Amino acid sequence: VITILGRTLAPFASTGRIPVYGFGDAKTGDWSVFPLKTNGDCTSLEEVLKIYNEVTPTVDLSGPTNFAPLIYQAMEICQAANDYHILVIIADGQVTNERATRRAIVQACQYPLSIIVVGVGDGPWEMMRVFDESLPKRPWDNFHFVEFHEVCYYWRTLDFDTLG
Repeated sequence: VITILGRTLAPFASTGRIPVYGFGDAKTGDWSVFPLKTNGDCTSLEEVLKIYNEVTPTVDLSGPTNFAPLIYQAMEICQAANDYHILVIIADGQVTNERATRRAIVQACQYPLSIIVVGVGDGPWEMMRVFDESLPKRPWDNFHFVEFHEVCYYWRTLDFDTLG
């Protein structure tokens, strides 16, 4: 998932910096995030994968899940850089703090920030679809949900010969 998304989005990292954060572990719970790279941001997709593969085996995953701290972190990055960013959240289940996440998504409209949640696994994804389709009126649609396995299945079933 990271490789596919990274190949697509890394060219848009105009600053050459790719901040990478973890969340939902036993230490940060649902109130904070932690940088996967302790000394600065990653500078390439290869470095993102290397750091991810080094750090994640040492992380004790835990609930509850709250995207708000990650969204607020991305808003701080946007404000400091004064530049457009895409926050990609790879998630394997439902958000448990819906109110805080909803508030953060709406507030993020004040920043040059798009939020893409990529769902992996079997969810449940109902709240992601609500966030994607039913949030209060915002100046622009800054939140999108993609169910990774559904997209992969769709692409595997296409008949490219008939598409021309």
